[in-house]
Amino acid sequence: MKSALFLLFGLTANAVAAGQSSDNYNAQVNTFDAGGLLSTSANYSNDGSVGGFGGLVTAKTSQETNRTGYAGQLYEVTAFTLTAPSNKLNEASSMPLSAVQFLDDGTVSAASTFAQWSFSGPIAGVNAAGIVTAANVNQDTPAMVQAYFEGWSASLNLTVLDVVVLPGFNQLSSQFLGGNRMRLSYVGSNGISYALDRSYNLAPPANWIPQITNLAGANGLLIFTNLANPTTNNFWRIRSVP
Repeated sequence: MKSALFLLFGLTANAVAAGQSSDNYNAQVNTFDAGGLLSTSANYSNDGSVGGFGGLVTAKTSQETNRTGYAGQLYEVTAFTLTAPSNKLNEASSMPLSAVQFLDDGTVSAASTFAQWSFSGPIAGVNAAGIVTAANVNQDTPAMVQAYFEGWSASLNLTVLDVVVLPGFNQLSSQFLGGNRMRLSYVGSNGISYALDRSYNLAPPANWIPQITNLAGANGLLIFTNLANPTTNNFWRIRSVP
């Protein structure tokens, strides 16, 4: 179905539209008796209307279109796409999405600020400007974002990347993953086993409860995921074990 785009214009008393020229083109004069002329070159095309009241000038590189004096225009959408600067997105970070309509007159129309959005996977949301924000993940996880506009839809597959912030040597760092989940990172010595302990109260004598024991890899990094108890304090420590 054709869509209508209405533009305001002012009529001129001249029956002849002036010729147009630059370093890159030379457009012929458009008159009533000619019924509008079409001029083209390697870099542009100019489609004039009767009497010079309206016209369509298109630059090919980069593609730009100028419509002059149209009372209305009918167009068909031929394609609808959704793209992003990258198909990978770090957890808890954002990037812009680009929803674009391709029209049958060879032009394009940005639709990111008009589209409706849906998503699946670890996506925290997409705002009205088309900015997507990733949630926290425990590992690299696939996600998908979809845009809907004027009966068209487009989807984009993303990978939300697990970003580990490395602590200093012999230090324990924590990252909240949502819900009750905590990710604890520790850098120790290669080939040494380390145990994660937890206590709910540090008043002496503190009661440390063993959680899990892992062997440090080649870079000495250990990553533990633990569920915090939201009803009380939670304290963790790392210790080397035989």
